[in-house]
Amino acid sequence: MAAMAARAVLPRNVILVGFMGAGKSTVGRLLARRLGLCFVETDAMITAREGRSIPEIFADRGEPYFRQLEAEVLEALADKHGHVVATGGGFPCAPGAMDRLLHLGTVVWLAADFDSAYARANRVGGRPMLAERTVEEAAALFRVREDCYRRAHLALDTTHMTVDAVVGRIVRHLRERERTGRPAEAFAEGPPSLDQPARIGERREGDG
Repeated sequence: MAAMAARAVLPRNVILVGFMGAGKSTVGRLLARRLGLCFVETDAMITAREGRSIPEIFADRGEPYFRQLEAEVLEALADKHGHVVATGGGFPCAPGAMDRLLHLGTVVWLAADFDSAYARANRVGGRPMLAERTVEEAAALFRVREDCYRRAHLALDTTHMTVDAVVGRIVRHLRERERTGRPAEAFAEGPPSLDQPARIGERREGDG
C-alpha cells in the first residue's frame, strides 16, 4: 500500500519554465530520458501545427498571434500525462497560464543570471523577442518575467551548473517526493528563492 501511495504522488508531468537561454530544452531532453518520460517543447508543438518556424510566425503575424497559438497549446497540454514539457520563455506569463501549469504537473523554474541567459540565447539565435530589443529592454523583460517564474513549485539557479547536475537535482527532488508521499505543493513554502534552492538540495562549489 505504501508503494502504491508513493507512486500516486509522482508528477503527472514535469514542466520547465524560465527565460530564453536558461537551458530548458537541453535539460528537458536529458531529464525525460532519466525519468523514462516523453519530451515535448511548446515551441515545437506550435511550429508543427503552423508548418513554419517561430521567427516566420512573428514576422508574418506578429506576437499577438503567437500568444494565441501558445494559449491553444496550453489547452492541449491538459491531455498530456507522463511528459517533460519545455515551455517558451513567455509561455507561463500569459494571464492564467501559470495557474494551469501548476495543476498539470511539477513546475520547475530553471533560473540563470541575466547576462548568462542573454548570452546563451543570442548564441543560439532565432529569438524574435530579442531581435528588436536593446540589452536594457531585454533585461527589463527578464525582470518582469521573473515575477511569473517565481510561482513555480521548484527553483534552481543553473548559472554555474552543468546539465547533468541540474537534472540530478530535479530527479532527487522527485524521488524525495515519492519517498515521503508529499505533493508538490508541500515543497512550495512561499515563492522559490534563488539564494536557497533547498527543494532540490543546497548548491555547493564543485557541484557542476
